[in-house]
Amino acid sequence: MQHYTRNEGTEPDSAKYAATMAGDRDLKLRGYEVFRFGHDELRDRDRAQPLLASFLTRLIDRPPAGPSRVALSARG
Repeated sequence: MQHYTRNEGTEPDSAKYAATMAGDRDLKLRGYEVFRFGHDELRDRDRAQPLLASFLTRLIDRPPAGPSRVALSARG
């Protein structure tokens, strides 16, 4: 089943997709950075563990992003 469908994945649900995209934009405007993973990347533990270990190592080792460039009036 897809995240943006209804009727057991048989029909696209554009309202659900729009709500998710609005939430994504809100997070970005507040200065958050979201990293997404697909179901196929994580469903097998033997494959997921090295993928996540590598990702988290790279995330921790990267330089700080610095101050947000979002205007103070846009922060919640």
